[in-house]
Amino acid sequence: MSGKKKKAVFAVTAVGTAAVITFAGAFLGRSVFAAEERVTVTQENRDALHALTGMEAFRVYKNGVYKDTGCSFILPAGYTPDESRRGMYVSTRYPVDSSNIYYTVSESMDTQALREAFLSGKYKETAERKFKEAYGSDAVITVFETENTQVDGCPACKIRLSFQAGDRTVEQLIYMIAADKTYTITWSQSSDDERMEDFERSAQSVHMIFEQ
Repeated sequence: MSGKKKKAVFAVTAVGTAAVITFAGAFLGRSVFAAEERVTVTQENRDALHALTGMEAFRVYKNGVYKDTGCSFILPAGYTPDESRRGMYVSTRYPVDSSNIYYTVSESMDTQALREAFLSGKYKETAERKFKEAYGSDAVITVFETENTQVDGCPACKIRLSFQAGDRTVEQLIYMIAADKTYTITWSQSSDDERMEDFERSAQSVHMIFEQ
């Protein structure tokens, strides 16, 4: 690797809980399945909805609507699990290629509140603060675009952003899917990694897995 500048692995800092990963057949790579244990919602729970308040009611409502057990997406070729961080996949060509893919599964999110955070700029402010904490006070978001979409009927937000950290420009494609759980998938690259087309194809492969 002499003469080649070592590049850092960049990832969005996200709060998530343990996820289960299984590998299936390959198409351009491997299929990743992200899920958490969930409790089946009974009719009794639905009947008791009126007695619940706040987030408890919200969770029961969403469980009754979506009944998802996880989500899946296809990794582009050339990525391998990072042994030090669950849910992260790094390029087999690292450090020449610093791109990576990272997913988390976390508690249910109020989609409307999330969209209002995008519109108000609060989400961007929070993301920029996290970047500064991770990469230095000169880190700044230069591109931030959001799009409301759906993944198999579940509300989702598609985010494109770029941030500058010193002399490095990092580009990210993010999907946040709000179902029984919140599934966040982040594809990251340095501007010279040239993997965004692969990331777009990977993003198009995202699907929800529902109860049978």
